[in-house]
Amino acid sequence: MDVTAQDATGVAGAGRAKKVGLVSALAFAVGAMIGGGVFTLSGTAIDRAGSGALISYALAGVIMLFSALSFVAIAARAKPDESGYGAITVLLGRPWRFLVMWGFYLNALAAVAFLADSFGSYLHGYFLHSFTTIEAGTVCIALLVGLNLGPAVWVGRAETWVVAIKLGLLLVFIGWGLSSFSPAHFSPFAPHGSTSILTTSALLFTAYTGFNVVTNIAPSLRDPEKTVPRAVLGAVLISVAMYMLVVVAMLQSGISHFGLAGVSQAANHLMGSWGGQLVAFAACLSTLSGANAVMLGGSEIALRLVVDADIPAFFGKTTKNGFPWMSVGLIGVIALVLVRFTSIIDVIVLCNIVALAAMVIVNASAAVLAHRGFPGSGYRIPGGPVIPIVAGIACVVQFFSYSLVQLGAAALAMLVGFALYAFRGYGRNLSTEEAREKLRESIRDLETPLGRALLHPFLHRHIPALDRSN
Repeated sequence: MDVTAQDATGVAGAGRAKKVGLVSALAFAVGAMIGGGVFTLSGTAIDRAGSGALISYALAGVIMLFSALSFVAIAARAKPDESGYGAITVLLGRPWRFLVMWGFYLNALAAVAFLADSFGSYLHGYFLHSFTTIEAGTVCIALLVGLNLGPAVWVGRAETWVVAIKLGLLLVFIGWGLSSFSPAHFSPFAPHGSTSILTTSALLFTAYTGFNVVTNIAPSLRDPEKTVPRAVLGAVLISVAMYMLVVVAMLQSGISHFGLAGVSQAANHLMGSWGGQLVAFAACLSTLSGANAVMLGGSEIALRLVVDADIPAFFGKTTKNGFPWMSVGLIGVIALVLVRFTSIIDVIVLCNIVALAAMVIVNASAAVLAHRGFPGSGYRIPGGPVIPIVAGIACVVQFFSYSLVQLGAAALAMLVGFALYAFRGYGRNLSTEEAREKLRESIRDLETPLGRALLHPFLHRHIPALDRSN
C-alpha cells in the first residue's frame, strides 16, 4: 500500500498495511532528543564542569549508546501488536516489562515539563519579556495538548520541518564558533575538579532520552530488524555529535558563566545580537519540537499500557474521532504542575532517575537474552552479555550521584505505577474490554496520534526515496 494515498486523518482498518520508514522514525527520535538537552543543559554543564563538559556529554552518550544496543536487541524481537518492550515479559516477567514502560512514561511527563520550562526561558528572555518563564511554559504546554489532539497533518508537518530548521541553525552556530577556535578556551579543562565531570554527566542523561519513540512502535516499523538499530543508534550518534560540537562552540565565546539560555548568550557574543536572536528562535522551535515528540511518545506508552491491561482502561479514553484525550491531557496537566511548582533541576533529576531505572531493567533483559544465545532473527549485540552488563552497571553507578531525597521521590513515582498495576483488574467489565479492543485496533492500524504523524503523507512526499529505501 502506498502511504501517500492515505487521507490526513487515516482510514480505519487500512493501517494493517501501513509501515513506518527509517526517516520518519529517525526524525521523531532526533526531535525528541535535541531540545532542552542542548539549549538549556549545555550552559549548565559548562558552568558545572568547565571544558570538562565535553567529557560529561561523551560519557553520558557512551553509556546511553551501550544501553541503546540493549534496547535494539529487545525491540527487534517484539511480536506484532506489542510495544517494543514486549520481549521483557518472556525474559524477566510481566511486572518488569511494566516497570520499564512506566519509567519511560514518567520520563515523558518530566521531559515535557523540562522542555516547556526551557521554551519559557528563551521566549521570556529574548522575545516576550512581559511573559514570565512560567507563564510562557504554561502556554507551551497548552499549545502541545491542542496540537496532539488536532489533525495529524499539524503534527507531521511541524515535527519534520522543525527538526530540519533547528539542526540547520545549530550548524550555523557551530560553524561560527569553530571559526574562532582557540586551544586557550579549554584551559583550565576541569576548573571544579574531576568529580564535577562525573556529577555533570549524571545530569545529562535526559539529553539522550527520546529514542524510545522508536522502540515504542518497533513492530510497526518497515523491516524492523534493520530500521530499529539504524533509527535508535543513528539518533543517539547524531545527538552526541551535536551536543559536543555545541559545547566546543560555546567555549569559544570566552563567557565564564552561562544562564539557562546559554547557547544564545554564546551566539550573541560570537555572532552579534542577530546571532543571539537567531539561536533563541531555534531554541524555541527546538524545545517545542522536543516536547511535542516526547508527548506523542508518552501518550503512546499510556495507550499500550491500557491495551496490555497494566493500568485501568480509564487512561485510554478517546474522543469520538479516536484521539486519546485522557492520556494526552494527563501528560499536559502533570507537566503543568511540575512547571509551576518545582524547579527545573528537580524535574531534570526525576527525568534522569526513572529513565536510568528503566534502562537497568532493559540491560538486564538484554543480558538474559544474550545468555540464551539471542534466539530468533533479531539484532545480536556484539560480545554477547558483556555490553548489557557493563551498561547496566554504569547506569546503577549513576544513582550514587543523587541524594536520598531525590531517589525517594523517584521511587514514590514508580510506586504510584505499581499501585495502578496492582488494581488494574478491579472493575473489569465488558465495556472495559471493548474499550481495550478499540485501542488495540487503533495501535495495530497506526491510528494513534503518533502513528498518524509518522505516516502522514507530507513526510513521504518530501523524502519518499529515503524512507522507502530501508
